[in-house]
Parts: sequence; structure tokens; C-alpha cells
Amino acid sequence: MVSLTVQKHEYVLNGWKRCDYLKTNKLNNFCYYNISSFDLNNLINENKDLTKIAHPFMEQLKTLISDYLLIALVNKDGYIIDNIQHSSIKELKGVNFNVGARFSEEYNGNTAISTSVIENKPICLVGDDHYCDCYKDFATLSAPIYSDGKIIGLISVILGKDKLPEGALGIIQSVAKIISLGYKSEKNNKELNLRYKLQNAIVNSITDGLLIVDRNGYLEYINQIGAEILGIDRETSIGRHVSELVDFKPVVLDVLKTGEGYVDKEFILSGKSGVKTHFIKTAVPIKDENGNIVNVVDTFRKIKRVKKLINEMTGAYANFKFDDIVGANSCLLECVKLAKIAANSMSNVLIEGESGTGKELIAHSIHNYSDRRNQPFVTINCGAIPRELLESEFFGYEAGSFTGASSKGRTGKFELADGGTIFLDEIGEMPLDMQVKLLRVLQDKKITRIGGHSVFDVDVKIIAATNRDLLKMCEKGLFRKDLYYRINVLYVKIPPLRERKSDIPLLVEHFLKKYSYRLNKNVTAISPDALNYILEYDWPGNVRELENVLERAINICERDIVTLKELESSILQPCNAISIETGKNINDCDIIPLEILEQRAIEQALIATNGNISQTAKLLKVTRNTIYNKLKKHEIDATKYQVLSM
Repeated sequence: MVSLTVQKHEYVLNGWKRCDYLKTNKLNNFCYYNISSFDLNNLINENKDLTKIAHPFMEQLKTLISDYLLIALVNKDGYIIDNIQHSSIKELKGVNFNVGARFSEEYNGNTAISTSVIENKPICLVGDDHYCDCYKDFATLSAPIYSDGKIIGLISVILGKDKLPEGALGIIQSVAKIISLGYKSEKNNKELNLRYKLQNAIVNSITDGLLIVDRNGYLEYINQIGAEILGIDRETSIGRHVSELVDFKPVVLDVLKTGEGYVDKEFILSGKSGVKTHFIKTAVPIKDENGNIVNVVDTFRKIKRVKKLINEMTGAYANFKFDDIVGANSCLLECVKLAKIAANSMSNVLIEGESGTGKELIAHSIHNYSDRRNQPFVTINCGAIPRELLESEFFGYEAGSFTGASSKGRTGKFELADGGTIFLDEIGEMPLDMQVKLLRVLQDKKITRIGGHSVFDVDVKIIAATNRDLLKMCEKGLFRKDLYYRINVLYVKIPPLRERKSDIPLLVEHFLKKYSYRLNKNVTAISPDALNYILEYDWPGNVRELENVLERAINICERDIVTLKELESSILQPCNAISIETGKNINDCDIIPLEILEQRAIEQALIATNGNISQTAKLLKVTRNTIYNKLKKHEIDATKYQVLSM
């Protein structure tokens, strides 16, 4: 208990002492309400100017701290003069956070509201920082609003302690500062419209670096994030010309000259020291009633933050871990052992295995087991991207660099994966000319966008995968030997399912549980003869085919057990093999119509190629159009065969 007390901030301990002195009841409610109608009207009228300015920013705060229970404007005496309540606050019984309610240490203990006034600074109290029990599950945050150096009110937020977002107090502090500016500017009607626009720009840009310059390029304001990005001291930089603060030419000065702003524009700025700074910037000129520029609001973020956001939104992360791999076969365990070694190495990795063995699962697991697990995991299917687009997919391009290119340009996958892992699936399908360009990147760790001149350093771990014999392709001149040896530093060979049939019962059990749950079915077992039937089959489509067969069986199963009945329509078992192994006369085998054989052949090919139409056509020695016609004829959905499994 003593050690916990020592760790508390001094202002928390002082708050508890005040509550002890006031003999505050720890069982009291969140706040109390005993104001008369007359006094309530006076309270509202006295603070109407502050309320008018603050309320729009409170609405903005809803979008910045979405899990709030209460957003309140409080006067210096603790009375709520404006509020925004979340609908879920109704679940807290007996709570009255309406206008006129008061936070007082005598009645509801220390909160960020009272502490912020006493300490004269922004305060965040979490859980047992509070004196009264009613606040133990909550966090209270508050920041003062000033006029002429004196506190006239506070912007305050209450939310669940487990819902507290990172940087929430900084956001509230920034909003409080903006409200303070707005209150001051209200005294000067001529500047009201100008200041309101300025404050809106600050609120909307609060999560980025932000600076404001006057008409001559002198810094009026910069937030802490902006100071950290530019590597300058926030306090000493105010009032200095922006060209004195950085070693590159500030592009914000161009806006002062032209009067034209821009939105989300990319800049690569080279400093005198040779160091490049890569930004995404937005500049908004603020003009007076005569159209003259008086300020420029410049928001900016480093490209790494933008890339992180893109990767999060596009799902550029690994989904699987080694624990997701099902099997106890010694060959498989050796494969996993090698993959873990590869995860702890910076060297490139080559994964080989037949279609459906789980190459992508191994690649995901390697990334998640490595020290890059919190960085991007970017997948490129070298066989699925048209040849003419492959280079732009890899390295990106500048605006207008070729016909059909985006007018804004595009960042390539190597840039997006910087600091993380790139998974080159089906690398054996990569054209030779592209292999040369990839080799150069692997050697130099640098890329240049198509149509661009800037050189970007990239730090990526390469994991490549193929179902082809790359060494034989090298001998035939279909794959470059130098690239082969570059990517084949650490080699992981995944055994086909037919070589580890001892794992089939484990896999069957796993898939029964998985698809019974997913399909809301109660299929818990497989009959002995059905399991033997599965064990006798060679599974050319490997684990993916087994998973597909069991998913279909569970779908059509009418009882709680999978039998031969559900399997025979899914597995293309050679008739003569059954005859040899069972001793039946070949005449006892059913004759299967060609129509069904055709459908099964297409399904088997789709399983083997993970639903790839081009490869399916190639495997069956027909054209792509033929496959599309057959899919329509047999009502086969090719997308359902694009299943990732181990």
C-alpha cells in the first residue's frame, strides 16, 4: 500500500488531504444539484459569452474523444454551464450532470475539475486517483480556460478509465487554449470572424503538426507535435522567422507569395546537411475582409505516419502465428523450427511448397515471430498482377508518369513496407525484366518511383514463396540465378499433406470445430470409415483441399457426424485405387457421368491453384474463357476456393 501511495502525483495526495479535512463521504455521488431557478438563470446569463464560443469546439471534441460520457464546460466554481452527454450515461443510476450541477470536493471528492483550478494546469485523474468510490471506474480530465491570465472556466471530460485514449489530455488542453483565444477575440468584433476560422483550423488539425505564420512569415504558434517533427523548441521558436528554424526552404512561404493553399500535398525537402524530410502537408491561407492574407495555417505529418495509417486501413499486417499451425509430424515440426530461425534473422527467406500446403501461413508466422511484428506486413502476389503494372505496384510512381497514372501519383509497396516485411508470393511467376529490378533493390536497399528522381532508402525483410522448382527454372533460363541465391538465404520447405498423413486426424478435428462454429452447425465427429477414406486419398490440393472438402461436408451434413455419404461427392477417388485397396471387383464401382467428372476436375484444379482462373485453365489445358463458361454452367463460385490455410 505504501509503494502505491508513493507513486501518486503530489496533486492527487493533496486532493485526498483536502477531502479528509472536509470530511468528504467517500460514498457520495458524482456531483450535486441544489441550485434555485433564479440562481440557475443568473449562472447561464453570466457565462453566455463563454458558452457561445466554447460549444462549437465541444462538438468538435466529440469526434476527437469518441468514448466520452460527459463533455462539460465548467465555471471556475465548479458549476456546469454547458454540457454534451453521451446516451450511455443513462446507465449510471442517480447521476445528474445537467447545467447547474456542481463539482465540489466537499460533496464528491477530488476530480480533475477541482484539481485543475487549484493547480492552475491541465489535470487527468484515473480510477483510484479519485477520493470518492463513484469515480473509481472512471477518468476525469480538465484544462483551464483563461482570460487576461485568470481562470474563467474549464473544458472537462469524463469517460471510462479503460476507454482513455492516448493524448486525450493534450487534445483537451489544445481545445481549452483555442477557447481562450476565442474568448479574447470576442472582445474585438472586427477580428471575430478571422479568429473563429483560425480556431476551427486548429481544432481540425490537432492530431498533426501545426504551425501558424503571420503575413511576413514569422511564427505565431506551433503545437508540440509540430515542434517534435521539426526538431525545434516550441517556446523559443515563437516570434522567429520560419526560415531560421529549419535547414530547408519552408514551403509555407510560397503560400504567402501566391495566396494559393493546397491539401495533402507531398513534399520531399532536402536540407543543407543532406538529410531529406518527407512530408504530407496542407496549407490554408487566412484572409481578412479585403482578401489580404493575414495568416497561413500549415498542418503537416511525416510520411511514416501516413504509411502507418494506410497499412492499418488496408490490412497490411500478419494474421497468423506459429500456434495456428496444426500438426505434429516430424517433417512439419522441422519446417516450423527452420521458420522460427528465419524469423530471428535479417536474412531473406524462401518458402517452397505445393499449392495448398500453407506457405502464406508460414510467412505470416515468421513476421509475427520476428522483432518486426509491430511493423507493416505487405503481400504482393507476383502471379496476380499484370506484367505492365508490376513495377508501379512495387515501387510506386509520380503524378502523370505514364498513361492512366493517377494525377496524384502513388506510393509503392516497398515504401509502405519500410521497417517491416514484404511477402512476395508466387515469385516464380515474376517476369525476367522485373527480376533484374528487384535484385537491384535487394542489393542497394533503395528505390526510385517511376517517373521520379528522389531516391528512398527502404528497410524491408524479404520473404518469398513459390510452388515451383526455382532451381530448375534457373537451369531453363526462366529465373535469374543471382536473384535465386539472393532470396534463398534461409530455405523453408513445407511437406505436402501426403507425406504427413499422421497429421490428418488432427486437421480433421480442427476443421470440424472451426466450421461447426462458423456455420452454426453441431457436427462434432467423423465416422471411422469416412476417416479411413480421407486417409487413403493422396490430397493433391493438400491442406487447402482437405479444408474445402470438410467445409462442404459440414454444410450438407444432416447429423452430428460426417460420414462417407458427405465425402464421396467431394473427393475424386480413383476407382481402380479403391478396387485394389478394398479388394472389390472393378465392376462393383459406380460409373461416374462425364458431367460430374468435369465439374470435379474443375473444382480440384481450383483447390490446387487457390481459385486462380489463369492457373486453373493452364492446369486443365484449356482457355480462360472455357473455364469461365464451365464455372457458369456448373454454378461454381471460384472465390470460395481462395482460402488461406495450413
